[in-house]
Amino acid sequence: MNNTTGNRSETWLERLALDGIVTRLKELTVPADALTWNRFFGALLLVLLVLVFLTGAFMAFYYSPAPGSAYDSVDYALFTLPFGDVIKGIHHYGWNLFLIVMGLHLVRGFIFGAYKPPRQFVWVSGIFIMLLVPAIVITGDLLPWDQKGYWSTQVRISIIGSVPFVGDFMVRLLQGGPLTGIVALTRFYVLHILFLPCLLIFLLVIHFHFIGHRGLSGPLSGNTTSRPIVSFFPVMFNRWLILFLSVTLLLGFISWYWPAPLGDPADPTDSTYVPKPEWWVLFLNQLVTIFKGPLSVIGSVIIPAGLAGLLIALPFIDSSPERHPARRKKVMLVAAMMAIALVVLSIMGYLEHFRASHS
Repeated sequence: MNNTTGNRSETWLERLALDGIVTRLKELTVPADALTWNRFFGALLLVLLVLVFLTGAFMAFYYSPAPGSAYDSVDYALFTLPFGDVIKGIHHYGWNLFLIVMGLHLVRGFIFGAYKPPRQFVWVSGIFIMLLVPAIVITGDLLPWDQKGYWSTQVRISIIGSVPFVGDFMVRLLQGGPLTGIVALTRFYVLHILFLPCLLIFLLVIHFHFIGHRGLSGPLSGNTTSRPIVSFFPVMFNRWLILFLSVTLLLGFISWYWPAPLGDPADPTDSTYVPKPEWWVLFLNQLVTIFKGPLSVIGSVIIPAGLAGLLIALPFIDSSPERHPARRKKVMLVAAMMAIALVVLSIMGYLEHFRASHS
């Protein structure tokens, strides 16, 4: 009986042309430290991405991308639909946690020199992913059609409009008209659930392609001969599955206890509403506040674009084989100064927008 079942399975795998893939998965090995208690940011990012995609797909069944019904459809999914608050909460908290873990993943990769040859394009593809994720979050902010999402989008559109040469074109492309209405909401919806996720998946495929060919970053000592190896399936897959279940339960509990926020319905005539920036854009918002008038382009375009370009070019600027942070003092010092500047700007933004409103 067992032999017959095995032959039938083998036959179906051959018929579906999956036998080669299954064999390669069984033969695939990875370093044992690829997913451990002190090295799990990459795996956690994949967990969060899967959760956000699944919950987003579920919410799309109930969402109506029209100003007259968008808010009601989100309200229904959040407060009436069974477990809707948990689904919406996992989506909301998942993105926030994704941004935090992505930052930690970047910092860890920088400190341990994970961008060093031959892994330059692993780093570069990761930076492009990091730059794309905020666009996905921003396009999703408008979809609930509440006050915060609507007026935050108005602020961002005004910043985009200040970009020289392409600002007006980008605003027309996003809004589809002089006002943020049904055309803008539809375009943000399509970008959020279709175009940007597809681009993200494409970049992830490229990222994993380079990881597969260049490998994971090794120990700082450079000694890889004693690095234990385990099978990808089932050992590493089971570890990832345990992480997936743990994070799902944790985010589900948080979402049940603290439901995702939903403000009042958007009122385009209420020009007195002042949206507060999200925590992850406080430093960018403060840059826009500091540089005003003709100098606004410095805070909205030049400095952010310069930081992004510097991150992309880092593997080619610091191309020495040395990975130990203690022997990369110049690079670490420059990075520390930039990090301090970002923290200071974020604190200034928090004091201006949050502490001032409570006083």
